[in-house]
Amino acid sequence: MKKKLSLKKVKTTHSKKDDKVMVTRFSVTPAKPKKSEKVTVKMTIKNVSEKSLKHIPWQIVKNKKILCHGVRNEVPSGDSFSVSVTWTAAKGEHFFYGDADPKNILKEPKIKQFNNLPQGADLKVK
Repeated sequence: MKKKLSLKKVKTTHSKKDDKVMVTRFSVTPAKPKKSEKVTVKMTIKNVSEKSLKHIPWQIVKNKKILCHGVRNEVPSGDSFSVSVTWTAAKGEHFFYGDADPKNILKEPKIKQFNNLPQGADLKVK
């Protein structure tokens, strides 16, 4: 008889204190745009570390191509900032996602990198 593994009892070497940034909100509006309509893609990133971060790089991507990217400087502990880009809807299926610290310059443990990436959003334009 095999023993079930309880996830509650599994410990990792990293904890929430190792986190530095987190994407707390990601949106694409309107959800059902018409061709040529303006679409806003917005992402909010929070400094979840215990200290001020000098540089937080970010990017917003559509179909594997970067729509916009940048770096927010001097973000105090606990503060959030939002970035957005406007795109003109084109016919087809599109996938958008936002990423905080895409190249891991903040040196978060790899196990924690998924907290920087929201699920993203699929958009179909007729």
